[in-house]
Amino acid sequence: MSSVLLIDDNSAARKAIGHALARAGHAVTTARDGQEGARLFRELGPELVVVDMLMPGKEGIATILDIRAVNPDARILAISGGGDGGFVADDILRIAELLGADGAIRKPFKTAELLAAVARCLGVGTGPKAA
Repeated sequence: MSSVLLIDDNSAARKAIGHALARAGHAVTTARDGQEGARLFRELGPELVVVDMLMPGKEGIATILDIRAVNPDARILAISGGGDGGFVADDILRIAELLGADGAIRKPFKTAELLAAVARCLGVGTGPKAA
């Protein structure tokens, strides 16, 4: 299928999402945070990046912007379960799409939802979404 870079600070989420993607035939590389993820993106050039929006250190938005600076045509799927300070997952995911994610889904999600979102991202036009 495709090479996928999964960036999520939650080890259980990384394991579960990575396993689901691998079972679907994708070659999966994982990163614990945005900094490691941006480095791996530069090194590996995966076909798709699945990135959590809320992580310590470099969050998802900064990671998306870094990836877009390296490759404006990168395909990116944003994932989030929410956050602190009044932010909710839907707002965070909407911002991610405005800043360049090709798709976004809210945690928790079912494997079928994840795989459908991955397929959409791999099938959509490249580059940032129009506002």
